[in-house]
This record gives sequence, structure tokens and C-alpha cells, in this order.
Amino acid sequence: MPDQAISINAPNLQKLYDYWLRKRGTRFAPKRADMNPEDLKYILSYMYILDVRGPPYRFRFRLAGTDLVREYGGEVTGKFADEIDLDEVGNLILDEYASVARDGRPIATHWHYTKNDGRELEYEHLILPLSADGKKIDMLFGAAAIKGVGP
Repeated sequence: MPDQAISINAPNLQKLYDYWLRKRGTRFAPKRADMNPEDLKYILSYMYILDVRGPPYRFRFRLAGTDLVREYGGEVTGKFADEIDLDEVGNLILDEYASVARDGRPIATHWHYTKNDGRELEYEHLILPLSADGKKIDMLFGAAAIKGVGP
């Protein structure tokens, strides 16, 4: 799969993307076991891992970092992405997850939305594919540069 250019603003997300590229090597995606938490201390609290189910696709939060949960305003670990409050951008974010799961190409985007509880979130996130067998994307590995800006 040829690399596509992605634009990343947050330095920690760029560092994570460069790490993922090194771990991937010549494969289309690294394995989860390739991602060493010791190497990722600088961003662990803003990382998440999603289990990929389907198609049709559904995404379950296997892990969500403590700062990500704090900024979001609630625990997401164990929940499906379509069950959490992403307001009107939810379907767009789910489409991004599905695109990475289907095509195996990383995505970086910026979002600003208001949750149903009135709290605003502004963030950039990076979504990276992982593959245990080297053929099928079975997890998404991501991180966010996030800032709650509302009440």
C-alpha cells in the first residue's frame, strides 16, 4: 500500500506517526505487540486502541488513556465508538475509523464539536492501523491532542 501524505500539526502526534512508520517497516501495518509502551510514555495518557469488528464495522475501545478520558469527560474503555457522545460529528469520525480499517491508511484530522452535555471539545487525532496477521486490520491505534474548551 503506498503511503499517502497526511498533515499533522501536533508535535506529539507527528512523533507517534514517525514511530508507527518505523515499526511498520515494509509491512502495511505493524502488530499491536510492536508498539512498546516504554517508547510511548510521552503520549500514553492520550492514546487509545480500538478493536475492529466487522464489516460491517463497529469499533470498541479496548484502552483509553487517562488524560483522553479526563478531557472527553467520561470513561470510554469497553464502549463502542457509536455509543459515546460525539454529537453531530460522530458519523464522520466513525467513517474515519472505517476508512482506516478498510484501506489500512492512517488519517489525521482536526475536530471541534459540542457534546450533548454542552461541553466543547477541540482536538486533532491520529488513527493508525494495526494487524496481527499482516493481512487484516484488527485494531486501530490512535492518539489525540485534545482540549476541553466548554463548561
